[in-house]
Amino acid sequence: MAEGGATVSPARQKVLDAAVAVFLECGFEQSSMEQIGAAAGVVRRTVFNLFESKEALFRAAVEQAWASMPIAEIGMDEEAFADPVAGLTRMGLAISDFWAPPAAVAMVRLVISESRRFPQLAEDYLSLGKLPALSALIEYLGEWNRRGELAVPDPDLAARQFVGMINEPLLWFRVLGQPGVPTKKRRAHTVDEAVHTFLARYRPR
Repeated sequence: MAEGGATVSPARQKVLDAAVAVFLECGFEQSSMEQIGAAAGVVRRTVFNLFESKEALFRAAVEQAWASMPIAEIGMDEEAFADPVAGLTRMGLAISDFWAPPAAVAMVRLVISESRRFPQLAEDYLSLGKLPALSALIEYLGEWNRRGELAVPDPDLAARQFVGMINEPLLWFRVLGQPGVPTKKRRAHTVDEAVHTFLARYRPR
């Protein structure tokens, strides 16, 4: 496993996995390093030797979760610029597949519910995960604009529009507790519609 692009030791990974499970079950405030150690099968001291605080554990969990989002890698792949339909479809599927696991949705719900008492959780979630992924998409769209193959004068707004067309039908009702994981077919259809709607707006006239 990797955390922030680095190899993680088995002991550290075990504690990190246990922390995610405890956070999602008990909430951040109610979780303790003792609980996390017990879930990992280690003593509290071991947890503190690996992670200096509960907040550090949360940051590591966020970094690990978002490491599976390949938006930046896609945006650096010249093949993604061969055709905007193909490139945006890869981007869209990466977004929709990232949110498919229930744990990804549960983490968003956790951040929202705890952020009033612990605003740093939301700041960490944004700065370590969501914003870097969004920035990679913004840069990707900006490059299409620079090449003159798409007319995207405001890549920031365009990126948020594209993500919104995927997350609104696939994610936000689940965040609010509605059951059901969209099927792979449903995710692919949603992305296809988002790509073609997006390009209808941003292809040069």
